[in-house]
Amino acid sequence: MSRSYSDIGDKQLPGIDRNAVDRFFAERAEKIHAIGPLHAVIYQDKNAELARCRDLAEKAKLLPLLQLNGSQRVLDVGCGTGRWAQELVPRSAWYHGIDACEGLIEYARGQFSAMENCALSVASADDFSLASIHESAAFDRVLCAGVLIYLNEVEVRRAIRNIAEVLAPGGFALFREPAGLGRRLTISEHFSEEMGQDYNAIYRTREELGTLIDDEMPGPHFRLVGHGEVYDEAELNNRSDTRQLWLLVERTA
Repeated sequence: MSRSYSDIGDKQLPGIDRNAVDRFFAERAEKIHAIGPLHAVIYQDKNAELARCRDLAEKAKLLPLLQLNGSQRVLDVGCGTGRWAQELVPRSAWYHGIDACEGLIEYARGQFSAMENCALSVASADDFSLASIHESAAFDRVLCAGVLIYLNEVEVRRAIRNIAEVLAPGGFALFREPAGLGRRLTISEHFSEEMGQDYNAIYRTREELGTLIDDEMPGPHFRLVGHGEVYDEAELNNRSDTRQLWLLVERTA
């Protein structure tokens, strides 16, 4: 197990094993019926109240940022068990959720397949296009919540570019990411007592995330219109070296 910190400008940045990440999510999917769909994607297996409060606080903060009025086409990148679909499907003209984990998508389909304005596809954030998910029109809103943390440098840039390519002019992309405070934190093959699984993730800093978005969603066609912390309550931030951040990007042309 390794837990390493990197400073801005470091030339050698540690990465994570993508296969290990895939195994992690496959195991989460297998646990859905034991721990529930919320705990499967909010990793507080032993603290049900914290998971519930985090879910409610995140949606209360981020949902208004999407400015949905029922007419938008919405793409949910990393939709998991459909945690956000519960809010987005009723507020969208068309909702499409994608996730790299087949087991999570299978569960979400069981919950939402009867909805006429909803589609769910197995697709990775760093390897999808409108054509690959059988869509012909761009999306007015893209939500990408807690996905970039599981991608290495080449992969994360590809994911942001993919989101840029499927976003319609005048549309918004909302990113929600756990971020390192001051320094980038890389966790590799860490056994989590909370989850009973090995965990791999990269907590980039706010500055790193901003640079990635600036590079792959460059002006004048894109602009960052806002950013901030997800949780206002101190008790929802139970990590001393990370925080949940949101960043909202508009496609201007």
